[in-house]
Amino acid sequence: MFWVKTMLMVWFSALGAAYAEPKALVNVNAAGVFLDGYDVVSYFVDDKAMRGSDQFQYEWQGTLFYFRTQSNLAMFVSEPERYIPQFNGHCANGLSDGHLVRANPEIFRIIDGKLYLFFSWWGKAQWKFDQKEQIELANKFWLEFSQQPAER
Repeated sequence: MFWVKTMLMVWFSALGAAYAEPKALVNVNAAGVFLDGYDVVSYFVDDKAMRGSDQFQYEWQGTLFYFRTQSNLAMFVSEPERYIPQFNGHCANGLSDGHLVRANPEIFRIIDGKLYLFFSWWGKAQWKFDQKEQIELANKFWLEFSQQPAER
């Protein structure tokens, strides 16, 4: 019985580590590409999440971004802060609850000209109401996470 318990503990520990959120403050994949290659300009131009291409890539502040078109790349280069999602691509709802969680690039909301991403549709739905309060909470926790030492 001891061995069974030990093996279960090892297995659950490994499972937890596999799903644990790394303490990265920028939402990049293993190749270092922001938002798994989604074009941050497309959210504003096309009003939907669209993947970019490595044919149109740009490195900004040490992070690699992909774009769908040369035009989108040029728009980003001229004004990157306008297109960067709030919280560097982490879930806005998770942050408002005090958790640093990578967002799903397909689930988003633009509020007052700023891009917010969410982990789930439920999280996005929670931000339909009390947006000002949600944003204040998320900003508060983002500041706390930003001040902690983090891995990239």
